[in-house]
Amino acid sequence: MISEFIHYLGTRATSPGARRLGYAGETAALETRHRRCRKAWQAHLAATRAALLNAAERAGPNRACALIVGGGSVHDLPVAELLDQFDRLVLLDICFGPGARRLSRRWPQRVHCCPHDVTGIVDWLAKHRRLPPAELLSHPALPQLDIPPDWVASVNCLTQLPVLPIAYLASRVTDENLLEAFGRELVQTHLRWLQAWQVPICLITEVEDRHFDRHDTLTGRMDYRSLLHGFQTDAACIGQWPWQIHPPGELAGGRHEIRIVEAWCT
Repeated sequence: MISEFIHYLGTRATSPGARRLGYAGETAALETRHRRCRKAWQAHLAATRAALLNAAERAGPNRACALIVGGGSVHDLPVAELLDQFDRLVLLDICFGPGARRLSRRWPQRVHCCPHDVTGIVDWLAKHRRLPPAELLSHPALPQLDIPPDWVASVNCLTQLPVLPIAYLASRVTDENLLEAFGRELVQTHLRWLQAWQVPICLITEVEDRHFDRHDTLTGRMDYRSLLHGFQTDAACIGQWPWQIHPPGELAGGRHEIRIVEAWCT
């Protein structure tokens, strides 16, 4: 708890609304969990870095700027290697930990932290605490960048976009069907947001959750592949791997959780 509190103090959020919805706390918790689960996460982080480099190599000849969505936690980013391929790297997220800010100080002209809410609804939710109007939900703004990106990657954040907004709304919106539809729309909107840049895209996301008991018996499974159907039409899968996000000992009763992650590029 002390470690998590220290990380919380070192986290920078885009707005008070982002803190109210819990993004700073979740960023700090993720950083602490990474330290605890470093060995179990090692293969996933390495696979993510490799997939990003593979996709970047396919991106085409224009190499002025790369935009990384979900760049606030840099453990899964091959920053130095991407800087060998691009002149500038923009890390975009709703919160930034000390690691990302250190990288921007190390390469001040080449690595830029861009605070931005890709959903476009967080501050509105913090103020109104109800489902947002469809127009706001379906048209999040693209950030104004000094140099437009030649390649955009969304890294390990797609299925997490609805989590904190739904948790924040749960006490006011009791219709689970409405909340589920809201969550699906957030995911679909993010895929359209990526495509709106009109440049090559890399999407790295979980597509399945598997839950096990202490005896390694599968007790639950969630499949998210249907959310990608429209995106997959013009994309190629360049990798798939398991992520032991909650290894044995991390959850109560000996339970553990594995996520199946896929990398897609256009």
